[in-house]
Amino acid sequence: MRYDVVVCGAGPAGATAARELARQGAKVLLCEKEKLPRYKACGGGLTGKVWSELEPGWEDAVEEGALRVVFYHREEAPVEVAFDRPVVKLVMRDRFDQMLVEQAAAAGAEVRDGCRVEGVVEEEREVRVHTGQGVLPARVIIGADGARSLVARQLPFRPSRALGVALEAELPVSPSVLEQYRHRLLLSYGSIAGGYGWVFPKADHLSVGIGSFGRQVKGLRALFQQFCHRLGLPASSPGYLRAAVIPSAASGEAILHTSRSLLVGDAAGLVDPFSGEGIYYALRSGRLAARAVVSFLEGKGDLGSYSESVQKELLSPLYHAGRIAKVVYSLTPVIHRLVRANPEVARRLVEVLLGSRTYPELWLYLKARYRIFR
Repeated sequence: MRYDVVVCGAGPAGATAARELARQGAKVLLCEKEKLPRYKACGGGLTGKVWSELEPGWEDAVEEGALRVVFYHREEAPVEVAFDRPVVKLVMRDRFDQMLVEQAAAAGAEVRDGCRVEGVVEEEREVRVHTGQGVLPARVIIGADGARSLVARQLPFRPSRALGVALEAELPVSPSVLEQYRHRLLLSYGSIAGGYGWVFPKADHLSVGIGSFGRQVKGLRALFQQFCHRLGLPASSPGYLRAAVIPSAASGEAILHTSRSLLVGDAAGLVDPFSGEGIYYALRSGRLAARAVVSFLEGKGDLGSYSESVQKELLSPLYHAGRIAKVVYSLTPVIHRLVRANPEVARRLVEVLLGSRTYPELWLYLKARYRIFR
């Protein structure tokens, strides 16, 4: 059977692209190497920018909403910023991702799990996707297969990305400990070089993790245990810990298309280099990809419009996020003292995540007031 589009990877980017394409009448196969539903190591925070990208009913998957963000740096006094409405809503990724997959299926996409992509060959008139279940011919392929994307490796893309690493656990805690974190996010800078630690509340447990975009991070498990110990949390047993490779947008122009292929989400390196947030960029790139593919299938242009849209709408603002990250992660003690002296810095950062401010605006604010950002 020949498909219009084969989407490799059923995370938020792939499921969104499949849903939008199926709604436009395309014959779509959404294939996922794991059995669905599947879990991904992730804090599961949906920032304000994400909400408008989701379909009605998405809040059924929400376990907790955060009204306060606590910025913490080792033994120094924390800085807490309060809001009158949730700034982040927390989900379990297996449930959230499955919701998106079911939306794609309801729109008419064929969903096939346990389908591992083993190779991709792009020809003049079609793309041939080799899987453990046979060869799948298609007019277009969308690589939504994560940070270690096979599609990205086998076709001549040029994603602009760097790779980091994270370790995360869903920790069972006592009701009294859970109550301490209710409606609060804790972000701990200085817990790991080139990154941060987090504690996110869920319905009946805490999501705890550390992540770094640094190149020389070693002893991640020990750093995780130290982080938990410092906060008085039970360090997880090894079986609870999950590791993940985290891409991040790097400087330089990205080429995310070929004549019949696109990269979306983590496969394209579309992750905030400051916060590590990727769900918004996954959802948005999935929509942009679907729009470009529909135009291509209708003979109205090539897929280059996708790379142009991503560069303008997503990557250009993230350039400033990278500049901020470079300063913050190299001078975390200085930055925390700065935030304690001027909590407005923390508030503006959270407002960027909420979507009411942008990274370019935050960069100009910081540059105008602090020499370390010049």
